[in-house]
Amino acid sequence: MSLLHRTTRWLLILLAFGASLLAAVVLVFAIQARHRLPELRPWHRLALQDFTAGAPGAPATFQDYRRLEDRLAAEVRGRILDNPAAADKMVYGRYNPASVPSHLALDTPYNHSYELTPAGEIQCGVLLVHGLSDSPYSMRTIGEIFQRQGCYVVVLRLPGHGTVPSGLLKVRWQDWYGAVVLAAKQVAARASGKPLLAGGHSTGAALVSLYSVRAQADSSLPRPARIYLVSPAIGISKAAVLTNILASLSFLPRFEKSAWLDVLPEFDPYKYNSFPVNAANQIHRLTRVLRAELLDAVEKKQLAGMPKVMVFQSLVDSTVTSAEVVHGLLELLPRGDNELVVFDINREEKIQGFLAAGPVEQLKRLRAAGDLPYRVTIIGNPSEATDRIASMSRIAGSNDFVQEDLPLTWPAGIFSLGHVALPFPPDDPVYGLEPAAGEGPRFNLGGIMARGESGALVVPLGMFSRLRCNPFFSVIQKKIEESLR
Repeated sequence: MSLLHRTTRWLLILLAFGASLLAAVVLVFAIQARHRLPELRPWHRLALQDFTAGAPGAPATFQDYRRLEDRLAAEVRGRILDNPAAADKMVYGRYNPASVPSHLALDTPYNHSYELTPAGEIQCGVLLVHGLSDSPYSMRTIGEIFQRQGCYVVVLRLPGHGTVPSGLLKVRWQDWYGAVVLAAKQVAARASGKPLLAGGHSTGAALVSLYSVRAQADSSLPRPARIYLVSPAIGISKAAVLTNILASLSFLPRFEKSAWLDVLPEFDPYKYNSFPVNAANQIHRLTRVLRAELLDAVEKKQLAGMPKVMVFQSLVDSTVTSAEVVHGLLELLPRGDNELVVFDINREEKIQGFLAAGPVEQLKRLRAAGDLPYRVTIIGNPSEATDRIASMSRIAGSNDFVQEDLPLTWPAGIFSLGHVALPFPPDDPVYGLEPAAGEGPRFNLGGIMARGESGALVVPLGMFSRLRCNPFFSVIQKKIEESLR
C-alpha cells in the first residue's frame, strides 16, 4: 500500500471518528436538554411570520413594517392570551391576560417600533436599536433625551422580538440588518437635510456599526454623522457555533428542547427570559461579519468617512469586554473625535479583598496605554478612600487624565455595573432601583430582593441579583447632550 493510500485511509478513519464523536456529543446534549429543561409552553412553539429580509412580499417600507408588527401582536393575543388552553396561569406571567406584565407587553408601545417627534423644528434624526432578547423599551430613556434636544427618533423593534421567545428560533441576523436599513431610510427621509445619528445597545450596537461601515461604500444608505454604542456586542464567544451544532436534533419531537439554552418563566414584559440556541448563533455570525467588513474597509481605506463613535461600556461585562470593543472597533477607526466611556467597578478599600483580579488588571492596562487615537473617560472612585464618583478623562494622544468630581456615589451594596444595566436610569419604572413616581409602565423588577437557598426557584437567583439599571446614567445623558451642541 502506497504512502498516499495509507495517509488517505488514516484521514478517513480520523474523520469518521470525529463525526462519530460529534454525533455522540449532540445526542448527549439533546438528551440532557430534554431532562434538564422544563416542558415547552405555547410561547416556545408558536411560529410567527415575522419580517424576513429578501423574502417575497416582505415589508418594503418602515410603514409596512409597523403594520406587520400590529398583525403579529394581534396574533399573539388571539392564539395565546385569548386562548384558555394556551394562556399562562402564573399570576405574573407575561402571557396571562390578567397580569400586569401582560398589560405592559401588549398595551404599551414598547414591544413595537415607535417614533418620538420633538415639540419644535426637527434638528436631527436618530435611529435607536435594542439588544438581543430585549425590546425597544431598552432605548426608551435614551430616545427621550434625543427628543428633548429636538431630534426625530425611531426606536426599532428587531425581528423575532417583542412577541414570543419562539420568534428567535428561526430569525437570521440578516433579518435584523434588513429592518435597520428600512428604519434608517425612514429617519433620513423624515429629518431630510438634517444630521442622521444612530445608537444601539448590545446587538443593536453591532448592527448600527455594521450599517455605518456598509454606508461608506453604498450610496443608497444614508450615512450617520455620529453613532452611540452601549455595551456593544463587538466580539462573542466561539462556543456559540458549537451550541448551534448541538441543537441539530431539535427537529425531532422528543428532542425539541435541544433548540433552547434556557427555558424559563416569562414574567418580564419587555425581555424574553427563555433563550434559544439560534439567537446565540446569530449574534456570533453578526460579530464575525462586522469584524471581517471592518478589516476589509481598513484595507480598502474606506473608513475615513466613518461617523464619530461614542462607546459606553461597563468594565465588568459578562457578555463582551472593553478589550474587544477597543481592539475590534476603536483601534481600527481613524484618529478623531471618538470616545470610550468606561464605568469602573467599586474600588472602595473595604471591598478590595472581594474583587476579582481580571477587572483590576484590565483597568491598569487601559490607564497605562498611552497615545490612543480616541478619548478615554473612566467613571469611578478617584481613590479607595471614598465611595464618591469622579470622571477621569484623557484626550486622544495624551497620557494624562483630568479629573472632574461628580455629584454621584456608589449605592449601598452595589459593586459594579454590567451589560444589561447601562441604558436604564436608576428611577426606571421597570428596571430601576427606586422607580420615580408618575405615569408610565410600572412593574419594578429591578427592585426585587430575592433571598433563599439555591435550587428553591425555577429561575436562577442571579436573575434578581444582577443589576438592571445604571446609577450613573446621568453621565450618559450629559455626554449625549454635549455631543449635540
